Amino acid sequence: MLTPLEEAEATEAALRAQLGELVSAKVRAEKEGARLADRASVPGADAALAPLAERYRAQATRLASEVEEVRGGLRAQEGRTEQLRADAAGA
Repeated sequence: MLTPLEEAEATEAALRAQLGELVSAKVRAEKEGARLADRASVPGADAALAPLAERYRAQATRLASEVEEVRGGLRAQEGRTEQLRADAAGA
């Protein structure tokens, strides 16, 4: 069975991993949106590229919101973890 501190550290690690995955996904969506927008601007480009680029940009925007949400959760969890560490050190 895990101690409260071990549980807090595990939660913090999971949030860090989730944050990393979200940031990577956001960067990929931004790059793909920009790439498709560039291709859509070429004369004679397929008309379907511009809406597809916009979908990637919208996805990047949604992911940015999720990144901030998880980042806030991580900061709160870091505070809880540090408090538990302080409590354990004082015990």
